[in-house]
Amino acid sequence: MTTGVRELRLWQEAVAMSGEVTRLMRQSCRRETRTFTDQVTATAVAVATSIADGYGRPEASDQRDCYRRAKRFLAQLETELAVARHANLVSPETLAQLTLRLGAVARLLAGYLSFIDRQLAVEAAADVVTGGAAGAPTAPPTNGAVGAPATPTK
Repeated sequence: MTTGVRELRLWQEAVAMSGEVTRLMRQSCRRETRTFTDQVTATAVAVATSIADGYGRPEASDQRDCYRRAKRFLAQLETELAVARHANLVSPETLAQLTLRLGAVARLLAGYLSFIDRQLAVEAAADVVTGGAAGAPTAPPTNGAVGAPATPTK
C-alpha cells in the first residue's frame, strides 16, 4: 500500500516528465517564444499536480475527476510539444524521447482510471442491491424497539 504520493509510481513518472519538459523549454526559451514555452512548462506541471490532487482525494469519483484532468493536460502537452517541434523549438530526437515518457505516464494513468472505474462500478452495483447511496450510513435493523439490535430468528 502506498503511504504517500511520493511512493506513487504514476506521480514519480509525471514529475520526472515535467522536469524534462521544463529543462527543455528553458534551453529553447527566447524572448519571442517566452509565452509559449511558459505555457508548455505550466501544462507539464499541471499533469503532475493533477495526479497529486487525485491522490489526496478521499472519494473515488473525485480521484477519477482529477486523473481525467491529468489525462487532458497530458493530451494538451503532447499537442504543445508537437507545435514546438514544428516551430523548431524542439529537435526530433528530443521529441521522440519525451514522447516515450509521455506514453509511460499515459499508460500508468489509464491503469489508474481503469481501476477507479471498476471500483465505482462495484460501488454502484452495491447501491442497486442495497437501494442506498454509496457510502451513506445505514441504520442497523431493529426488532421494533428503538435502538435495539435485531435478534436473529430461528
